[in-house]
Order: sequence, then C-alpha cells, then structure tokens
Amino acid sequence: MIYLDNAATTAPCPEAVDAMDAALRQTWGNPSSVHAAGLAARTLLTDARAAVARSLGVRRETEGHILFTGCGTEADSLAVRGAVYAKRRPEKNGSRGVILTTDSEHPAVEEAMRLLEADGFTVCRVPTRGGALDLDFVRAHAAGVILASFMLVNNESGALYDVRGAFDAVHAASPDAVTHTDAVQAFGKVRISPAVLGADLLSVSAHKIGGPKGVGALYVSAATLRAKRLSPILPGGGQEEGFRSGTENVPGIAGFAAACRRLTAHFTEDAAAIAAVRARLLDGIAPLGSAVRVNLPAVPTDAIFSLTVPGIRSETLLNFFSARGICVSAGSACAARARHVSRAMLAFGLTEDEADSTIRVSLAPQNTAADADAFCAALADACATLQRKERRG
Repeated sequence: MIYLDNAATTAPCPEAVDAMDAALRQTWGNPSSVHAAGLAARTLLTDARAAVARSLGVRRETEGHILFTGCGTEADSLAVRGAVYAKRRPEKNGSRGVILTTDSEHPAVEEAMRLLEADGFTVCRVPTRGGALDLDFVRAHAAGVILASFMLVNNESGALYDVRGAFDAVHAASPDAVTHTDAVQAFGKVRISPAVLGADLLSVSAHKIGGPKGVGALYVSAATLRAKRLSPILPGGGQEEGFRSGTENVPGIAGFAAACRRLTAHFTEDAAAIAAVRARLLDGIAPLGSAVRVNLPAVPTDAIFSLTVPGIRSETLLNFFSARGICVSAGSACAARARHVSRAMLAFGLTEDEADSTIRVSLAPQNTAADADAFCAALADACATLQRKERRG
C-alpha cells in the first residue's frame, strides 16, 4: 500500500506506540487520585504538557497552558464556543456579537460557527480565493469583533494563511478580540508559535503527527487565562483546570507527547524529506499538461496539494487509485461521507464541476520517491483511460 492521505491521519510512530504501551501497563492510575498510582499518572500528564508546549514553540509555563482534549474538533469547539460564551454581552443591533472566520474552515470550526449564528451571533466569513486570506475584507469588518478564528493551513488546498496579518488587522479595530487558530493541519508541517502568530488560542491534534487518534490539545495564553476569557463547554469533575471535565486519556496523551518529542527532534529533516517527494511528484505530473491541474495556493505548504483532473469525478479517481494500492482522498476526511462538493475548494475558486474532479495528495516523512513515481504512473494511466471513457460516454 502507498499511503498518500496523511492529512486525514498518519501512521503512529514507534515512539508513540511504545509510550502508550508503557502507560497502559505501568501508569494506568487515575491522575485525579491522590495516591501513588494517581500521582504517577499526574506526573506523566505534566511531562506531556511540557512536550506538547515545546513542539508549539512555547518554552515557559508563564506563556500559556496546554489543555488536553479528546480530539482536534473538541479543541476547536472549546476555543470558539468557550471564548464567545466567556462573558455576557448586551445585544446590539440585533446581534450578540461579531465573529470573524474564513469561508474555508474545517467542519470542526464551521459547524461551531453555525451553532453560534443560530444563537444570535453574527459570523462574517473572510474570502480565501486562491488560497489567501482577504485582508482588505478583514479590515472592513474588524470593528466590534469579539472573536477571530482563522485556520493556519487549509486541510484541502494546503494553503498557508496569513493569520498574523489578519489578527493584527482585527486588533487594530477591536483590541479586546480573542484570537484563535485551528493549527491541526499546520502541526508538523510548518513551525508554529502562538506568540509569533498572535494567537490567544491554538488547536492541534495528535494523529496528524504520528500520535494516536482521540487526543487533541488547546493552547491557551496566560493573558487569556488571567482575564477569564475562556469558559468550559463540557461540565463535570473539573479536570484540565476546570476547562475540560472527564478523566484524561493518559495512554493517548503519553503517545501524543512522544510524537511531539519526535517532531521537535526531527522537524528539519522531516520537512526536507517531504519537500523532496513533493518536488518529485510535481515533476512527474508536469508532462501530463492540461490533463491535470495543480491547484497551487498563494503560499503553499509542501505536505498537502490539490489536483483537478477535468472530466473525471473524484470518486472515480479514488477507486482507480485504490485498486492500485494507492490511498489518496477527495478532501477532508471529516466531510467525506457527506458526499457534497468541497466548500473549501469552491472558496478557493473552483467551479462545482472542477471541485467534483479534484483529489488531495498529502505527504509524511515516510513517503519515498518510489511512492511519487507510482502515483504519477497511475495518474497518467487514469488520464489515458478514464478521460477517454468520459469522452466516449
């Protein structure tokens, strides 16, 4: 099997598997318990927080806090809904407050925004045509904003958004606005620092960097904590400083921390490996000419790119590649079963027909030149056979 769908999930790295096995066997106490077994589990959590923080460029506890969640989606929801509901605000002009986001967010953020709209908040969606945040739109709608939530890397186009520029524009008009970035797809692909990005809140997920599924994290800045600008959305026993109740998934968190340590130690070489395979893929696709279009955003990331193959539906392409042992996708795995045209690629500028003929290729450090060559050969075969069938049909 050639796996080129790493934006959906990654294979767990050996370090994560070993750490989870050790935690399951040796550190299985409840971290809220006051006896020795609980203390051992709590110590593991403390060490894991530090490892996740370091992978995000956070060096000191005084900069902010890491809250563990059940996934990236929960981290996003805690950030978006928790920030909006942290303070009661009087309704003005028929709205409970203005929120800025993009028109191409992952469903984890977009669906939370729809809930907030139904609850009386005004949500303005910033255009991202061509894979770039429209900063003029941000400036025009920045007044009265209570929350700005912009993803850092788009999970379908691979676009790297200028969230720092957008946050600066928001704060120029609304200094008290809370800023959040969904960095789930950026994690492991670009160097991340909440301070550099100007993010009060930042969401990540373990299974995008070789960790286990079912574990996420939310970075919360120290200033946000001091000002009490985040409220819990899951009531219960008060774990995770009262922000996320429920017994922590200690083995999963151990695996997350191990994957973060590996990421921190090997980031440069991993990035170089991905860049080399991407270059080989693009070189192999180029001879196909107009039969394939690479949807390059304004600022691309190496690990994710989008291809449109006119005249062939993406579902047909996925089945074609799968029959040859190659795993790719048509976009977000979280929306794959909904069977609708990609909202993110429509926002990018594709027509519905083009979006319905688009696939996503996403890389990990384990991918090789041989993987790239096999994909390009299969793509050429698909163009030669499937496009001919479409023309005959």
